[in-house]
Amino acid sequence: MEEEKTYRCEKCNRDFKTAEALRMHNSTKHSSSMKEETKKEKTKSINYKKLRNWTIVILVFGLVIWGIYALVQSGVPEGKDFSRKIPILGAEHVPVGSISVDEYNSNPPTSGKHYNTPARPGFRENIIEDGYLIHSMEHGLIWISYHPRISEEAEKLRDVVGPFTVITQREANDEDMAIAAWGRLDTFNLEDGTIDVDDLQRINDFVKRYANKGPEKIPAGQHGGI
Repeated sequence: MEEEKTYRCEKCNRDFKTAEALRMHNSTKHSSSMKEETKKEKTKSINYKKLRNWTIVILVFGLVIWGIYALVQSGVPEGKDFSRKIPILGAEHVPVGSISVDEYNSNPPTSGKHYNTPARPGFRENIIEDGYLIHSMEHGLIWISYHPRISEEAEKLRDVVGPFTVITQREANDEDMAIAAWGRLDTFNLEDGTIDVDDLQRINDFVKRYANKGPEKIPAGQHGGI
């Protein structure tokens, strides 16, 4: 004799002869518990999504904070300040060719009479008169100059080229290197005639300390001139 098929309730293990009877049983006896379980599942899903979203927010916030910290740290000088303060001489505009080194209180000059046009940033291959560069420092640029005797080594100075640095050869320098800003100067000779990591760090630190500190501040990327 063929065994009669039954339908078992998974909640209470009761058997029913038809699927319809089982459905009716579930709708009357277990509908509330099923709704409760469904509600629990939805709540669990919502809580998981909230946890996931908050985790993403915290990670993104942490990355932003780290990025800001790293950016700030990258702009902080790491070494000693070797520069000295130079008294300001003024900022008079004069005709090209009308000034001499003797008129200034430092070599190279860090303020004083200058030409109407500044020198733009960059590693400059040609000789540029002081009058243009003094104007650049008035606009906040750092003037890095080197004596011709270290011309080959000076190629390493390309590593410090930036929106606020102008690098030139200058035969009138007393020492191998001079880093100048408006009213600020650092000069030194190279050990063994080579520009090493410490020298580059010294120059970079000067740039970090005194870039865009001139009386006329020009945003990065907007410095024009010769």
